[in-house]
Amino acid sequence: MAVMAPRESWTDECLDDLKEHMDEGFREVKADIREVRAEIRSTRDELGDRIDRTSDRIDKVGDSLGGRIDELGKRVDRLTYTVIAALIGVIASHYLG
Repeated sequence: MAVMAPRESWTDECLDDLKEHMDEGFREVKADIREVRAEIRSTRDELGDRIDRTSDRIDKVGDSLGGRIDELGKRVDRLTYTVIAALIGVIASHYLG
């Protein structure tokens, strides 16, 4: 393989070609960056929508669960009152009966 010697002098034409080549490269990079930014925005918007929908579903489940827990608490209270009333009845019948 032959080793090329470094260019000793650059002509205006060579420098213009290099400049145009570099400018085209920068245009491509800028276009790629714009595409990536657009994809990131789109993904961010989709993710935000998914998070909002998931949050809404969690809120609905939480509300439903909270109502069920309240109802369970009321049932436990009624059961406790019934057991207390039954014990009072058993004790009263034992001592009064």
